[in-house]
Amino acid sequence: MVRKGGNKTAFALGGGTGLTPARAATCGGGTGLTPAQQNNSGGSVGTASAERKNKMLQRCWGWDYKAPCIYSITIAIADRQSMALGRLVVDNDGGGNPANVVAHVEPTAAGRAVVAEWRRMGELTPAIRPLEIQIMPDHIHFIVRVTERLERPLGQIIAGFKTGSSKAATGKPGFWSEGFQDTILFREGQLENMFNYVRDNPRRLAVKRLCREFFTVRRDLAIVAAVDEVGLTPARAATCGGGTGLTPAQQNHSGCSVGLASAKPMTLHFQAIGNEALLKAPAIFQIQCSRSYLAYRRVAKPGGGLKIARDENGRPIIETETGEFREKLEVLLAMAAKGAVLISPCISDGEREIARRAMEAGASLITLSNKGFSNLFKPGGKAFESASEGRLLMLAPAAWPYQPGEKKMTRFDACALNRIAQLIAGEGAAEINYRGMKPGNVEGLVAEACRSSTS
Repeated sequence: MVRKGGNKTAFALGGGTGLTPARAATCGGGTGLTPAQQNNSGGSVGTASAERKNKMLQRCWGWDYKAPCIYSITIAIADRQSMALGRLVVDNDGGGNPANVVAHVEPTAAGRAVVAEWRRMGELTPAIRPLEIQIMPDHIHFIVRVTERLERPLGQIIAGFKTGSSKAATGKPGFWSEGFQDTILFREGQLENMFNYVRDNPRRLAVKRLCREFFTVRRDLAIVAAVDEVGLTPARAATCGGGTGLTPAQQNHSGCSVGLASAKPMTLHFQAIGNEALLKAPAIFQIQCSRSYLAYRRVAKPGGGLKIARDENGRPIIETETGEFREKLEVLLAMAAKGAVLISPCISDGEREIARRAMEAGASLITLSNKGFSNLFKPGGKAFESASEGRLLMLAPAAWPYQPGEKKMTRFDACALNRIAQLIAGEGAAEINYRGMKPGNVEGLVAEACRSSTS
């Protein structure tokens, strides 16, 4: 059942976030650099209040921005509403198939001036070789190769390009927003992928406009789920492991879930982007996978820490995989092939891998994120195509705000998101052990995150 009121939509669910496949080894995100440190690394500094500026200030912690490497750069104009760089032209709307959409951007005089100035970058700094540029109505993407060590950080050279192109385009400074976003290409095969991404931007923008309902961030999507007296879905009994032999009182005390007959609705509030109709699917099954079932290979990343190793096609490299994982994968993909929707916060490597393979197989997916979405957010990589085809819904609890970069997944985040997935899945919920947390504590995390209410 769907209830509508004002600008809110509420989905009532009976008993029965942020998958974004990385398109490259980006090092952006909450770096924690001070303004002085960011300046020393070649970055720019802006105010913390503007989300789009924050995104343009992301840098790779500890990376030497004088070093030879290949970079993909994105810079936005200050007045994004003006569309001053170009006009999107849709050559073919695809006849209902987003993959067949054909589009290009016709540069304005300002856009042509920017391209000319970008080409001069290699003349002014011989160590920089411009490779590719794509003008968009309100921003630019370009790829450059640094062929030898620079005398000054890349950020200072980008700043010089912005100053020169601003004067060339408008005759005065202030044309560009603060900062820029950079992606550093480390891995074999990334350059070709990045070329494809940059060139595909006009089509992706056309798809966003043609499928606007799937790419508009909604700030209050209300979902009504059935919950029993002790805060559990009535369809799920003993969801902390099943068959424990504990009495209901013992299960309650130890934090295990107990299914009771009397149920009352619980309204959960979310930020959302994607196809809301997936919530009305006749069957929703939760992806839940132990960390011991599958593990990705990790490698050192510049500046310290570890990241997931990927092959030349950008797929995560699997270090260990068990028979239990393969069995779970086979069952869930079979359900998805029959029309079921899968749901997961994609916390463990196994959950991420099942979600990734499900998406590749054309399955419908609901993901849960531990942070909100910016107004300009759009899914990346394969997730973009899934969203354009109505096969993806991304949810984030309403009380969790957007923040640039990655947000560390805490145990409380994980418990809340797993419980939310159970509530939405209903009879398709997975059995989860919350390790000593009482049902009321878990429900309290959900209530706080989703600003929930019961009636």
